[in-house]
Amino acid sequence: MDMLTSKRFYTGLLTTLVVSALTAGYSGELLRVSEHNLLMYISIGFFTALAIGVFHLSERAAKMNSRIFFMQIVMINTMVKMFGSVALVIGYFSITKPSTNKFIVPFIIIYVLYTIFDAYFMMKQSRNISSKKEG
Repeated sequence: MDMLTSKRFYTGLLTTLVVSALTAGYSGELLRVSEHNLLMYISIGFFTALAIGVFHLSERAAKMNSRIFFMQIVMINTMVKMFGSVALVIGYFSITKPSTNKFIVPFIIIYVLYTIFDAYFMMKQSRNISSKKEG
């Protein structure tokens, strides 16, 4: 089986970080909204920190062999990511009052790339939890 190790997680996270920064940065230049790169940096930091936290919690779930705890982590991760994203964008919009709505495109790119990475590593991590019934 293809198990998730810390090395593979951090390698994937670093790859996601670099690809999202380059892609979002390039799209910001292309759309002429690079003055809003602060949102890109904040969102990369937020999603990276969230992914690291979720990885360590899921490692605990794997050691406890608890599918219920693992599913709770997945649900909480999804909620924190969605509500955090909404709060981040609304807060940024309120503070900077951008002249165009195109500033959101780099953020959406980052959100999608980190969501794909999250789904991938959570799927791999779920294999670290055996299929025994919990009692």
